[in-house]
Amino acid sequence: MEPPRAAAVTPVPLVWHWSRFSGADYAIGLGAGAVALAAAIVHPRPQHSLQGGLWFDEDVRGALRARPLSNRHIFRSASDVSVALVAGWPFLADALSTAYWYRGSRDVAQELVLIDLQTLAISSAMQGVTNVLVSRERPYGRNCGSAQLPNDSSDCTSAARYRSFYSSHSSFSFASAALVCTHHFRNQLLGPPWDALSCAGGYAVAATTATFRVVGDMHYASDVLTGALMGTIIGYGVPLLHYRNRALAQRAERSLQLELVPSPGGLGLLGIF
Repeated sequence: MEPPRAAAVTPVPLVWHWSRFSGADYAIGLGAGAVALAAAIVHPRPQHSLQGGLWFDEDVRGALRARPLSNRHIFRSASDVSVALVAGWPFLADALSTAYWYRGSRDVAQELVLIDLQTLAISSAMQGVTNVLVSRERPYGRNCGSAQLPNDSSDCTSAARYRSFYSSHSSFSFASAALVCTHHFRNQLLGPPWDALSCAGGYAVAATTATFRVVGDMHYASDVLTGALMGTIIGYGVPLLHYRNRALAQRAERSLQLELVPSPGGLGLLGIF
């Protein structure tokens, strides 16, 4: 006799209990996106506010920088892959795969995507403006004109040479990791222990991305640490503003509802609390 089969567990559909994306939120997100795009087009200032390493920068660079140049390019490419991975996580894994497909809520998935877009747009705008104004030379810039890195190489002639402070890869990846943590814990997307593991995984990829930028000689340690800090502040700050009104939403759900019901004399008014 075959043992009884366990019944399949159907995940409970998600319900959005928080304040919804408003017209003001759309305006803020679009404005931040426009600023980020403009900062990516405008060249950094010719006057450089920061030059060379600060504090521990030179020691960390000497310890972590890959040798030879070909290896540094490998780590730069790897950082591009890892930042794409952690940046896509809130959209593809959390919103599309988990909220929409697994938990069956198009509504929650939509709200998550809108919050993600707004948060990353603000993070990119802040980083881009700082990048242009500070105009810090990348660590490899001091080697321009050497036999290994000629002055006519793309690294030396590009305006990106003076976009070191602060690291866009670091700020973007840490903002994305913060989004993963916030969405999972506020909405219990997967439940314990998977929400905590998702959060830890996002930060592991973000930290790897930041480290690779130093190993690839694209940034000083102070660049990636500042990027990590700014990304974390924005990555938590913006979504938590959206998640702050759960009590108001719950009170609205429990508010008085008036309905017309049949009565012996015609229609009656029924109040539901």
